Amino acid sequence: MESNLYRACPVGSALTIEALYTFSCRRFPDGYTFKGETHDFAEAVCVTDGKAGITAGKNVCVLSAGQMILHPPGEFHAIWSDGGAEPETVIFSFRAALPELPVRVFSLSPEKIGELRSIYRAAETAFILKENNVERIREGKDAEASAVVKRLEIFLLSVFSGGSAAASRCGSRSAENYTRILSAMENNMGEPLDAGTLARLCNMSVPALEKTVRRYSGCGAMAHYNALRMQRAAEMLSAGASVKETALSLGFSNQNYFSACFKKWSGKAPSSVRPAL
Repeated sequence: MESNLYRACPVGSALTIEALYTFSCRRFPDGYTFKGETHDFAEAVCVTDGKAGITAGKNVCVLSAGQMILHPPGEFHAIWSDGGAEPETVIFSFRAALPELPVRVFSLSPEKIGELRSIYRAAETAFILKENNVERIREGKDAEASAVVKRLEIFLLSVFSGGSAAASRCGSRSAENYTRILSAMENNMGEPLDAGTLARLCNMSVPALEKTVRRYSGCGAMAHYNALRMQRAAEMLSAGASVKETALSLGFSNQNYFSACFKKWSGKAPSSVRPAL
């Protein structure tokens, strides 16, 4: 048969999961609050029953059963039980080059929720999961592990193309105050703020400031402010800024102290984050 009768049709990959970090299926008790975090990989939070409060950057919203939010790399996020409910969630985090998405909250049909639960059960068989972390592939389960990853890719692509859902915004006064507090933190990254100064900038008392930040981030105001500064530092260093330039820009007059703070936050020396020359 003539080989020139056939033409290759190149097929690109719209989404490739390069690594898994966490995978969990759990029900949170009433009153549960997770201390927020930031990491350099993506995380999908799917609410399969009940309602969960979500902090995503400066936004605060409530997800109901059948909704999923995607946190991109670098976004601060937290979760808590909302409205006296005991929400059930499936959460997985992964490294991948994500497509451009106009929204990050999606609807999940009952079939999609069933598929995700099935993928999680397959992951329990293929991987060693320890305290939500994907530790490693079980011996002799390489093919099963690869199948889990492919199913997750297909799941995400189908969710991305299947339409979006509007999460209920948390319109309370405290949620609005949290947004205002974060704006004040971001606008004063170069200043060594203390709780009193930040409270005055937001026209709040220190106790009200601390209560608000802890509710939506899971940590104290100064701890959250310093974490935001370290995240900004990581972005500057990755873009090529020097350690000295980064430290001064973020209000650290002592470069050694800045380096110690950054290493405590990231586990790495700031010089190791800068791109190789």
